Amino acid sequence: MRRWIGTLLTALLAAMPLLALDKPAEEKGNNRTTQFQELQKDFQKSVEEVSKELRKARTQEELRSIVTKLSKEYTPRIVKLAEGNPKDKVSGDILFWAVDNVPLEGGKVYDLLADNWAGDARIKGLCLRMTQMPDEAAEKLLHKVSEENKDKDARGLAVFALANLNKEKSEGQGDVKIAEQAEKLFERVGKEFAEVKLPRGTAGAQAKSSLEEIRKRGIGKKMPNLESENLQGKKVQLTDHRGKVVVLDIWATWCGPCKAMIPHERDMVEKLKDKPFTLISISADEKKETLEKFLELNKMPWTHWWNGASGGILKELDIQFFPTIYVLDGEGVIRYKNIRNKQLEEAVEKLLAETKDKK
Repeated sequence: MRRWIGTLLTALLAAMPLLALDKPAEEKGNNRTTQFQELQKDFQKSVEEVSKELRKARTQEELRSIVTKLSKEYTPRIVKLAEGNPKDKVSGDILFWAVDNVPLEGGKVYDLLADNWAGDARIKGLCLRMTQMPDEAAEKLLHKVSEENKDKDARGLAVFALANLNKEKSEGQGDVKIAEQAEKLFERVGKEFAEVKLPRGTAGAQAKSSLEEIRKRGIGKKMPNLESENLQGKKVQLTDHRGKVVVLDIWATWCGPCKAMIPHERDMVEKLKDKPFTLISISADEKKETLEKFLELNKMPWTHWWNGASGGILKELDIQFFPTIYVLDGEGVIRYKNIRNKQLEEAVEKLLAETKDKK
């Protein structure tokens, strides 16, 4: 569903062509085929209606609510129709259409694919998408493909997707053991599937980069003593905040998702103002004046560093996207990464509780 929320505003506005079903002689008049065609038509109508609601949505919560409503309406229909005979051609068409087009609720559709279609040639395209945006609901399917599919590329894509999934889970949950699982999977990619092609380069090259990140800047690793400058041009360093729970928010004023975090960050800072906590926003704006003008217009009463658009912390941490979030405990150890809003606040409060218990 996360992929849907990120792309709905563009993808849903385009007309969605109906899947052309092959109807062999023995399937003419097949009631499930007719039901599938009706399902597709209904879904296309719903998408046209939903696109109007999406244009009016102002927050991620509103977007999520709209998509959730759509998923709750169509996932049960898809599952019921596919379960009628999960191994026949119609069910295969239904399931592959669903994962390509529908924001799914839960993992039942992926489980049906895992139990009946893990060896199908079409699974390769799904695994390729999962390498970029892995879905925890598809974990069983990815394991099955990695073990059973005869296509080496499909197996390699599944293993890479599992590695990325574990990496993301470790960062969101702050779990060192899951990070270790991710490391083992990326090692397997490098040994067995290095030449498999990804949208950007090979699986081997990307696995190597991910392994470096896990080993140097992964969950449980000590953050190096970052150095930068504040808005007054004074040199600053991370160790100035040792003993406090620290959130590093690496952002830029031109970054929409970064700016969307500001209201919650403002509330969090106010709520925790008497706690041993520091929020440090590290700007990647090309000019410091751009940041200063933005701060004049937007209330952001916490610590600000200016890095510039290249080099410095961006290079040291190999920043690939904005915002990049690190959550550090009082010892400077990386405990969480790339979490936002309520999840971020809950992680900070958990670390503050740990700090209190140590005193």
